[in-house]
Amino acid sequence: MVVRVFFLLCILCFTIVRNLDNGLARKPPMGWMSWGYYMCGVNCKNDKQKCLDEKLILSVADRFYEDGYQEAGYEYIIIDDCWSQKERDRLGRLVPDKERFPHGMKYIADYIHKRGLKFGMYTNIADVTCMGYPGSREHFRTDAKMFAEWEVDYLKVDGCFVTEDYLNTAYIKLGMHLNATGRPMVYSCSWPYYIEFIHNKKPDYRSVAKNCNMWRNYHDVVTSWHAIKSIITHYQVIYEELYEYHGPGQWNDPDMLIFGTGSLTDSQRRVHMAVYAMLASPLLLSCDMNKITPYEKELLLNLDLLAIAQDPLGIMGRPYALQPLLTLWVKPHLPRKGDKYHSVSFALVNLDEREHSVSFAPGQYGLNSTDYTAMDVFTKVFTRNVTLKDTLLVKIPPEDVIMYTLFPL
Repeated sequence: MVVRVFFLLCILCFTIVRNLDNGLARKPPMGWMSWGYYMCGVNCKNDKQKCLDEKLILSVADRFYEDGYQEAGYEYIIIDDCWSQKERDRLGRLVPDKERFPHGMKYIADYIHKRGLKFGMYTNIADVTCMGYPGSREHFRTDAKMFAEWEVDYLKVDGCFVTEDYLNTAYIKLGMHLNATGRPMVYSCSWPYYIEFIHNKKPDYRSVAKNCNMWRNYHDVVTSWHAIKSIITHYQVIYEELYEYHGPGQWNDPDMLIFGTGSLTDSQRRVHMAVYAMLASPLLLSCDMNKITPYEKELLLNLDLLAIAQDPLGIMGRPYALQPLLTLWVKPHLPRKGDKYHSVSFALVNLDEREHSVSFAPGQYGLNSTDYTAMDVFTKVFTRNVTLKDTLLVKIPPEDVIMYTLFPL
């Protein structure tokens, strides 16, 4: 009974939560962001491989446009911290670094927009950014107008170096200024992260969801499997606090995908992508796009996997701990049979270094039709039909995932 109640609540939750007044991010944003791999890449003369500059950003736009990522839904190209000069100009405006971004940000926005893609930027609500560049405090109106003039489509706003009280008012105030420009911009907040992990308080997710399109809940990802495991475990633990505030227009953000960095095995890549899809989280790459492996590209362009991640209902999959380090994630989504019987995806995630075997009955996790056909999401093979009474025996290799979508017949 509890499971059935959860399933029905999940289906309805996207109509309950309130949306930010900009009509954006009806599905979790997909794209590329500079920070995870390039970080504060300003030493371009001595480290050309990690140079955050105009050439890099335009090259990402080219890869999206030419290599099939755009058609799959990857559209945002976002410049993170360290893009500006160290001082504002005499009119109080932020100035792009003249050596690394010689043509300015409007030029980059135009280049990206001509390819049918979208452009994102970064600021911080403090006096300075996390890396010491000019922040937006006392300049919210000026900066919002500037970002609008540059035709920015997405703004990531950090929260370093400010008090708890300021966090709880500044994000709301800046969001109002962004809306006042009339320029639609996805508003990505780091608000709850700083409340919980810097100020050791409980975030007010109702307020966050009312004022932001997406928000960071946990530490920055780094290019390691340990970091991915930590993020996944965190979302398992705090699922109950998050799911009701998650849906079209407002998303929990577990941070970037670390494909293209050589940090993961193929099985770990499957886990990374599968859990993010089940969470209905934003899918933002951070890497040298030329270093994406063929198998990573196959995963990133797996349209059956992306259909789960980008499902219009936007339901955040629920985790069930089956064994230590073995979790079943369950996510109802479209398509559905008639108006009643949803498809449901199951991801059996093994974070252990050894193989696990488990039997489970899909009918115990919210299925409400009589018969289903099961598809392996990674091979795209329909494996068998399943009834509400069937039990499946599954072996999950070390640090891997088995993922099925069950479609109602």
